[in-house]
Amino acid sequence: MIRRTFSTILARLAWCVSVVFSPFLVPVATAIGVVQKHAAPEDLLRWLGIVVLFVTVLPALSIAVMVRFSKVSDLHLKNREERFLPLCCTLVSMIVGTFLLYRLGAAREIVWAGVAYVVNSVIFFAITLTWKISFHSSVATGCVTVLVMLVNPQFGWLFLLIPVIAWARVYRKRHTLLQTVVGAVIAVGNTILVLHLAKLGGSG
Repeated sequence: MIRRTFSTILARLAWCVSVVFSPFLVPVATAIGVVQKHAAPEDLLRWLGIVVLFVTVLPALSIAVMVRFSKVSDLHLKNREERFLPLCCTLVSMIVGTFLLYRLGAAREIVWAGVAYVVNSVIFFAITLTWKISFHSSVATGCVTVLVMLVNPQFGWLFLLIPVIAWARVYRKRHTLLQTVVGAVIAVGNTILVLHLAKLGGSG
């Protein structure tokens, strides 16, 4: 009885961690930090609105439509084979959103945060065609790296959450430990590289 109760608690905790650190939500939280740091007060809602629309709302809506018409089996895209079309739609949406940020005059830091996110997404899209790499751990790691480099190095403590996210994905049998670790390592390395090439990284 005690063991079953403990297992139930762990299962619920893993589910909550997976929802809270969803790849659709974490970039929005990151954008809030980057936009607050680098945007004029009168532009805050405009840039955040673009991020929310093109990173969260449109991709989630496209997946919901695919579920409705039986193109994919569920909103969580548990089956790797079903990820191609949803990821294509998500990638296009993010590219359009980043281009809009650039064309409308968002600060370089905001635009390049979007570029880093797009580049990471392209890499993980290519990988997921043959291997189910973890988007939860990769997106979270990339976003924390952005916060550290573009907002404040003190956000480095958020890296402590990455093992928790990895545990949740492994516990729920969505990924292997290797898939979560590889996702995190590639994301942090690629994000640093992109922002370094853009000559960004000082948070002062």
